[in-house]
Amino acid sequence: MNEPLPRLAMVSIGIRRDLLAPLRHLEKFELRHFYRANEYDDLTDADWDATLRAYASPRDLYRQLVSAQPAVIQSVEPFSFYTQPYVWACYFAARKTNAALLAVTLENRPLAIKFGRARAWALRKLLRVFFQRACLILTLNQGARENVLACGAEATRVQPALWGVWGADMQEFTPRAARDADAPPTILFAGRLHPEKGIFILLDAFKLVLRKISDARLVLAGAGPARAQVAEQIRAQNLSANVEMLGAIKNRDMARIFQRADVLCAPSLATRKWAEQVGVSALQAMACSVPIVSTRSGSIPEFIPDGVAGILVAEQDAAALADALLFVLSNPTRARALGARARAYACAHYDARQNVARGETLVMMHCVRRDANRV
Repeated sequence: MNEPLPRLAMVSIGIRRDLLAPLRHLEKFELRHFYRANEYDDLTDADWDATLRAYASPRDLYRQLVSAQPAVIQSVEPFSFYTQPYVWACYFAARKTNAALLAVTLENRPLAIKFGRARAWALRKLLRVFFQRACLILTLNQGARENVLACGAEATRVQPALWGVWGADMQEFTPRAARDADAPPTILFAGRLHPEKGIFILLDAFKLVLRKISDARLVLAGAGPARAQVAEQIRAQNLSANVEMLGAIKNRDMARIFQRADVLCAPSLATRKWAEQVGVSALQAMACSVPIVSTRSGSIPEFIPDGVAGILVAEQDAAALADALLFVLSNPTRARALGARARAYACAHYDARQNVARGETLVMMHCVRRDANRV
């Protein structure tokens, strides 16, 4: 008779399909996934299953975690004042049930810059206790690792992994069969319409692209707080005939959007409070053999190898962004080579199924198979 799988209680604030769907590949754990809200509204009936549990408050989360009696509790992002009540609900539930505590973070901004020195000091002091309890701390980028180590965490417990953000489904996000010969050269932007995503710099760059390729097209897939301003700038710069605003697209429909594109542009900008942490749309585009033009901003260079899968330029440089886009659009042979290398790199590093397997092996090794830290 087979022994039951250890139970993993995964806690999220918001859930969305591309982060939820890969969990079906978990093999070493029985999953209970607790979430606060379906804030992205991109789930269909097929995406909901018996592993999902909604919670209403930190108290309700604590109660449900204790009732679940898991072997491992994965907490929410710790480097946020907003999430602290949920972080500590996980911490105290782990103490109550003697569960191993798993921490996961992708916050890459230096805390003193993001919060100011006093608040950063207070948060680090608070989280020192939390990280002492954690048997494993998974970091999704180098900045997150540095933030964790600054809280006094043991380096041996801090491991890099794409966990929570898994990468891309390589069977769903695939290259197009062939380019439509009648389609105009197409640039895709896929993300939030927000200044920190570089959308206004992209519009400036696209105006420069049109001077050389008059029939080029820019497709904007996404919604966000800057939508009205984006629409106004498109009108003000006389770009309406060449720009298509699709609005929010459900994740299950994004593969076909990527397959229409000749290049994905992700011109993110670092701000005091935010920098690109992974850039999921770029990983999905790479899986579809779409070359990337992006910026050397935040953690982007950790995920998009410059000259291999795409071209990286400086932040807020519309001319450099335009030159990189023109290079891809004007050189179909080189663009195809970039796209092929992007797909190969994505298959090697961003296959969601492989990343689930790698991650749960780490969790099993650090939190279950050896005497996990439970102070």
